[in-house]
Amino acid sequence: MPVQVYNRKSARSLDEELWLQEINVLLNMNLAGLEVKCPRCSRTGVPGPKWIRGLKTKPVYVFHKNGNDRPEACLLDKTEAAEIRKQVDLGEDDIKTLIRHGRAYVLFSGGLDSLCALDYVSCLAGSISKKVTALHINTTVGFLEVTEYVKEVCDQLKVDLKIVEPEIDYFTLAKQWGIPGINSRWCCRELKIKPVMEFLASIDESKIVFDGIRAVESGIRAKYLPVWFHPSFNCLSVSAIFNWSDQDLKTYVSKRSLPPGLSSELSTSGECWCGAYKRKEDFEKLYHLNRDIFYKLCEVEESNRNGFTFIYDKKKGQRLSLRDLEKRMRKRECGSDI
Repeated sequence: MPVQVYNRKSARSLDEELWLQEINVLLNMNLAGLEVKCPRCSRTGVPGPKWIRGLKTKPVYVFHKNGNDRPEACLLDKTEAAEIRKQVDLGEDDIKTLIRHGRAYVLFSGGLDSLCALDYVSCLAGSISKKVTALHINTTVGFLEVTEYVKEVCDQLKVDLKIVEPEIDYFTLAKQWGIPGINSRWCCRELKIKPVMEFLASIDESKIVFDGIRAVESGIRAKYLPVWFHPSFNCLSVSAIFNWSDQDLKTYVSKRSLPPGLSSELSTSGECWCGAYKRKEDFEKLYHLNRDIFYKLCEVEESNRNGFTFIYDKKKGQRLSLRDLEKRMRKRECGSDI
């Protein structure tokens, strides 16, 4: 039997209650692409992950209508969750239904995936006399060209644009808190999540956020579901092009004659240079593309008393500072041996 989760005892926090309320709304939307057969109880339902801090793969439930405003849910094991993911595929009608749910915002970083998501969702919204707003995050550690590109694209697509940014810039935070890394990614929450969260909190009506996340991007993202409740945004989050392949992306860009992104032109992402996932080769590109950011990152390194740097030289088994990297590149440009 399903486990009833929508009650005072199980809803241990306001976040959990909001999550279940949005799930109940989702159940009543009757989205064909989100309807699955539950492997636990054989009834149809809607799958939904539960966000838990620190877990890369979130637990997945299948929710069922219960004749009132309290949904029931079956918790799936890993094998069952994997099978359920294969059944989910949002169609155009599903996206339109979701757009009708409230004010629609599309996260637009300036990258190719988010560009396609923005155009796709905007076109579907237009077909039902709705509008979307592009939501761009100025991380304070990105190329100015990216922001200009975002403005130009939104103007061309005739989409309203809202730019948000953190209260304190990245360089100030990095000097105070240290260089972000894979195991210490304070940057994502401070530079991206919080600005969007604070903006959405000011919208006093139903809203929904779309993004350009795709399953083929990584093994971790392949375990996502395209619709889920975002506990920081306090609304449904939808990956409108979740099941698109790389070829689907190329075909759509060509068909719609979308403007090329800066990532291909610059051969690197210019949206965020926090350094958490950047390699030595990336910083070499940065040196040639944007000396201002490069030298500001040098100052961040020099302010860290523990000697932590952005780059770890695996060949030599030691950390490599950006100042030393610069010296290497200068020697190389002069034809000297390194």
